[in-house]
Amino acid sequence: MHLNLGYLLLIRLFAIGGQILALSYMYFYIGIHFPVKPVILIITLLSMFTAFSWLGYRDSKEITDRVFVTQLMIDVFALSCLIYFTGGSINPFISLFILPIIFSAASLRPAYTSVLTLAAVSSYTVLMFFHVPLDNVHIHQDGTQMHLWGMWFGFILTAGLVAYFVSRIGRTLRERDRALAEARENALHAEQILSLGTLAAGTAHELGTPLATVAILAKELEHEYEDQQELVNDLKLLRQQVDNCKQILSRMADNAGQVQANSGHAIAVDNYLDKLIAEWRNSRPGAQITTDWQGSLPAPDIIVDQTLTHAIVNILNNAVDHASREVEVVGRWDKQKLELKICDDGKGMERALIDKLGENIISTKLPEKGMGLGLFLAKSTFNRFGGTLQIHNRDTGGTRVLIELPMGSLTI
Repeated sequence: MHLNLGYLLLIRLFAIGGQILALSYMYFYIGIHFPVKPVILIITLLSMFTAFSWLGYRDSKEITDRVFVTQLMIDVFALSCLIYFTGGSINPFISLFILPIIFSAASLRPAYTSVLTLAAVSSYTVLMFFHVPLDNVHIHQDGTQMHLWGMWFGFILTAGLVAYFVSRIGRTLRERDRALAEARENALHAEQILSLGTLAAGTAHELGTPLATVAILAKELEHEYEDQQELVNDLKLLRQQVDNCKQILSRMADNAGQVQANSGHAIAVDNYLDKLIAEWRNSRPGAQITTDWQGSLPAPDIIVDQTLTHAIVNILNNAVDHASREVEVVGRWDKQKLELKICDDGKGMERALIDKLGENIISTKLPEKGMGLGLFLAKSTFNRFGGTLQIHNRDTGGTRVLIELPMGSLTI
């Protein structure tokens, strides 16, 4: 409605300009006289009202239906007054009564449109019988011809304004429908994420017992086979990974639906990335990864958010799972955005699958290796920060994931 009022005020200016030109042509060139003072007063008041409305329109964030219909009723009243002093129903500009009706039909509820239509039709009807007649019209033998040309001009003006502005209103309505569809899709994603969060919290508690059992058995096996050093080392690594799993599940259970304990902590971008990679290496000790940080130093500070860290880790895990030898991570930053490029040297993915990744819960892995949640959750997290996630196949083989995050959302 806010944008439609802008269109209405603009179309009113065009109509005022057209009326001034037409009335000046009638008065000075053709010699048809009409009460000049009341006509000038009406046009002046309408122009002032438009200027004040424009100032209020710029400052207002929301326009109600009542405000919009009041603007249209003012147009009907002002046009009725002008037509009254300039010949009544024989004035070609009487066809402009259709414009407020079109605007109302395109923007308002049927009840408001019915009231406005009744006002326009009543004004037209009254002006057929009550008006100030134009002087000197009877002395022109080509009066009919002049009236026809006036009707033609009024039609051209009305048709042009309707074609342009109503099409703009239609485009605005289509954009609103697209925005509503996008909002519904985002709400569906949010509902899916909420369900996953609830499920994750319950699963974290349920997995605590079997993981504790595995840790105890691994400890007992260490003592039983303490003379086999290679096996003991493997069992220690197993216990270490079990401990990592227990810590991750503990954080999930303790912080589900809450702000992470280490959130809100300011840290330089390069230090954050170094810390993230170091912690990730502990969970994937066999992964081969190279890093390259590019950006101005000292690097800007960002606010650490654990959900963002989890999202980036998910991308790193997927890259390692698909890589043949190593993963390359390139980080770039400036005052506007943080960009992360994560590349693997694997076989790449099918184009049809790339287009679906992150939109739905799908997986390119075997069932025992993953459920396809990582990319879905990662993309949802990046979207929440106003960022983007793009996936492409590399010309040299493998996959390239590009993450772009606006600095404004990371520093607030």
